[in-house]
Amino acid sequence: MKRNLILLYTLFLFFSINLIHAEIADSTKGRFAISVRGDFGFLIAHRPVLVLLQEKHITGFEFSIARLSYGKEEWEKDFLFPEKGLTIAYFNLGSPKRLGYGIAIYPYLDFPFSNKKDNKFVFRYGIGLGWVEKVFNAESNYKNAALGSHLNGVIHFDLHYEKDLAASSRLEISAGITHYSNGAYELPNLGINVATINLAYTKFFGDKMVLHKNILSTNENRKPEWNIYAGAGSKKIYPPSGKKYTAGVISFLKTIPIKRNNNWGIGTDLFYDNSLAARLQQRGETLKGNTDNLRWGIYGAYEIHVGKTALIFNMGYYLFSRWKEDGNIYHRIGVRQYFNHVFICMNLKTHYARADFVEFGFGYVFKKNKL
Repeated sequence: MKRNLILLYTLFLFFSINLIHAEIADSTKGRFAISVRGDFGFLIAHRPVLVLLQEKHITGFEFSIARLSYGKEEWEKDFLFPEKGLTIAYFNLGSPKRLGYGIAIYPYLDFPFSNKKDNKFVFRYGIGLGWVEKVFNAESNYKNAALGSHLNGVIHFDLHYEKDLAASSRLEISAGITHYSNGAYELPNLGINVATINLAYTKFFGDKMVLHKNILSTNENRKPEWNIYAGAGSKKIYPPSGKKYTAGVISFLKTIPIKRNNNWGIGTDLFYDNSLAARLQQRGETLKGNTDNLRWGIYGAYEIHVGKTALIFNMGYYLFSRWKEDGNIYHRIGVRQYFNHVFICMNLKTHYARADFVEFGFGYVFKKNKL
């Protein structure tokens, strides 16, 4: 523990010194960028049953195209002019007979830790879709306990260090994780976590753009908001050959701005999940009627707004649920797209690292703050 604290303190001091003596950029390196990445890593066995899939190291490559921001929109200044891009990735997943290859395609945002001119640390977050070649089959691939469907959702994040090679190119080294999961739409659904280290080369194209650095006050004229949201999805329960069940939610949320693009919130969820009665029956419990499939919870929310898109992170607690095997804590991670007062969204609801179902829905915001 002491060694970890010393390491964290050293890293913090290193970042602080770099920020103090940073030479701040005055313009972008171009209008857009193209990157190629090489990947090397391994599959994280987050369950003992997944150790069988760790046969070889994972190798892969990625191609990305990004648009550079320069402060045309106010949120770009707040996040130190992030790059917005799209990545297509290919992985040899290290288990030729049980997993084969994986493909991922996702839009992403790069959040710099500083606006240094020639080098900086950057956090990348992306969410999209993925395809895995070989999945669970009760006869031919029963040892693949990770994925029951070829098509999956993908979440990617990494921390990378960028160093300019010339006025129009840079080198990047990074470490990250790409997560594949189908949200229990098919079983099994333990998911796979691809951990990699990466080396990338980036080339910039187009005219340089002057950075608009004037920052507005962080909480000007922003007030608390109320919103209502409804979503639904489908899921399976064991055994994997069983039928699909529907699940849905109605949610109310009050958010309070802490910065111009960040909100805290508190809300309540009412879930209806018709797989719960089936699971109670599997356990031999007596059904009591309409409440068997209901869950009621309260949750805390954190939102990051990047223009009209919001990244959602929730943690909730069940106040009522007849089915107790999932525990009382649930989580939600997702993305919203706003159209003035109306928004559409996709969320992954989980119990810790175990997916419950994917919510697809829409909502309405009362007295919406300007984005």
